[in-house]
Amino acid sequence: ELVQALLAVEDRSFYKHHGFDPRALARALRSLFSDRVQGGSTITQQLARAYFLSPERTFVRKAKELLLALQIEQAFSKEDILALYLNKIFFGLRAYGIAAAAEVYFGKSLDQLSVAEAATIAGIPKAPSLLNPVSDPVRAEERRAYVLRRMLELEFIDAEAYQQALATPVESD
Repeated sequence: ELVQALLAVEDRSFYKHHGFDPRALARALRSLFSDRVQGGSTITQQLARAYFLSPERTFVRKAKELLLALQIEQAFSKEDILALYLNKIFFGLRAYGIAAAAEVYFGKSLDQLSVAEAATIAGIPKAPSLLNPVSDPVRAEERRAYVLRRMLELEFIDAEAYQQALATPVESD
């Protein structure tokens, strides 16, 4: 469920694209010329940035990210890309990777997480210092609600699981 939660909010077309989403990329490029921060990077692009590039918001960095993503997609399977991403991404509070995040925030292994906890963790990478349940439980709960809604829309969970997870208080270990 954690992988589905991450895919729901980070890259719903992960298994369909070849490293980039043209529409999301166009939105992100438009945002370079505005004050608005816009996502648009696929998981593969985020992986390229995390391993090889800086986080600066420039056209050159975005172009390098795209080229690296295409190379990564040719060299690795989708499962390998996802595994690299899930073990590299920062989740705040010195937690790199989903296993570390599960332990840091809930004192659990990945297979012990509830849907609510998985959705909470999946919501963190967008802004790790702001959206984690230790730093700001209110923001973490708002982001978790968004993740759960996306999971429901994509039919990763049913209405009952959605309602139950939504009603669960955000509590970290």
